[in-house]
Amino acid sequence: MGIIIMHNKRAEKICDLGGNFRKYTKAINGLAKTLLVGEPSLQNGLELALKSLKLLPSHASREILVVLGSLTTCDPSDINKTINHLKNEGVRCSVIGLAAEVHVCRQLANQTGGVYNVILDDSHLKDLLYQQVDPPPAAVCLESSLIKMGFPHQMIVEGTEEPLTMCMCAIASIVNCPLNVDLVG
Repeated sequence: MGIIIMHNKRAEKICDLGGNFRKYTKAINGLAKTLLVGEPSLQNGLELALKSLKLLPSHASREILVVLGSLTTCDPSDINKTINHLKNEGVRCSVIGLAAEVHVCRQLANQTGGVYNVILDDSHLKDLLYQQVDPPPAAVCLESSLIKMGFPHQMIVEGTEEPLTMCMCAIASIVNCPLNVDLVG
């Protein structure tokens, strides 16, 4: 999860992608002191989010949730190119509108496989946010890849003795063995 705010025709990253909920709670509480003036730029916000999501591996879920309270967006160029770029990168964009339906938001959600809703009241907002918690089903087109795993390699320097090493199964058998058994062998 990461947090980006859009105001005054700009997008600003508040929190980088991560999983520490305390960091996000503190950042959101700090936004109460932030003066959000001017028109938002949906395109700048989406481009900034895409830069962060491009760093994720291909098997990760790439999603953007836009909570928009404005009826307008002030974008520097054609937002349709950005929407197509998001679609090509496999980013799913969902939008929750706080005011009324905005055509470009509906188009963004439809083309990227997301959902678009406009809230009715505060409990409806809560329900819509909870619907975004569960990740979508994994895409069928994702290719699986193997991750190399194993024991770390040790460098052996000429003229020195190799250090004594034991695997965990040998240690477990020593710990569980009866005391009258000779451990040398």
